Order: sequence, then C-alpha cells, then structure tokens
Amino acid sequence: MTENDKRSLEFDEEPLHAEAVTDRELLRSALETYKIPYGSLERLTGIGSGDLEAYLEGVTDLEHVDADRRSSGLGLIAFLGMGINTPQIPPEDRVLVLLKNLEEEYGLNAEMIALQSGLETSDVERFLAGRKVAAEKRFKLSVGVLFLHFLIHQTRD
Repeated sequence: MTENDKRSLEFDEEPLHAEAVTDRELLRSALETYKIPYGSLERLTGIGSGDLEAYLEGVTDLEHVDADRRSSGLGLIAFLGMGINTPQIPPEDRVLVLLKNLEEEYGLNAEMIALQSGLETSDVERFLAGRKVAAEKRFKLSVGVLFLHFLIHQTRD
C-alpha cells in the first residue's frame, strides 16, 4: 500500500466522548431510539424491569443488584444504547471477533468453519488474514459464524 492509498473514515457529526454519555442516557437510548422493551432488557441483563425503570428515573443506582450483574448488565445496555451498527466497528470486524472466538475458545478451525459455511478453507483463511473476500462469500461466512455461535451458546444455557 502506498502513502496515497491510506483510507480514512469521515463522519458528519462529532462522535460523543465516552464520558459525556451516562449509563442512564444509554438506557434511555436503548429503550427509545432502538425500541428494546424493558422485558427484553431484563432477560438480557438479569436486572428486573422495575429496577431498570427506577434506575432510569434516578430513584436508584442499582446498588442492591449484585455488582457483577450490575456491571455486565449496564455494559450490555451501553452497547445496545449506542446501537451496535456503528461506523466505528465495521461488520467484518464483528464477524472476525466471533470467528476468532470460535477458533480459540472451541477449537473450530478454518476448515471446519468453511465446510459449515459452504466455502473453501482458503476463503476463511483470507478473511482471517484481513485480505479481500468477495461479498457473497463474506455473507456466507457471516451467516455460518453467527449460526455456529448461536448453536454453541444455545447448548451452554
């Protein structure tokens, strides 16, 4: 890649600084902007709907909720409140993280994932190496990786 080939992303709006957005604002955004109902947030976080409502209204800081559950729950809500489809994290990077997790955590190698996705092993290896892979193949790989991830986590619960 030559000096002139450098790519950059330009955004129309200034991104918010992390410290400028509170957990309550992110909860409100998850509910209002991204239309995630309280019941879904309760199932996802393990924090009761009533507690989430009280937290949003400033009645509680959730200090009565287990610290680990509170931390992981608010962390998940933060992602949902920012919207997971952000330009800062391209879809290919998300698939790459899941793919590497399947490989590292469960020992599912490129060949196995390729077979499950209907691709050649070289396609998965190219993707893992950060090289160009055709859009149709990226789609197949994404669907395969997401479904494998779902199956594994479905059986673990």
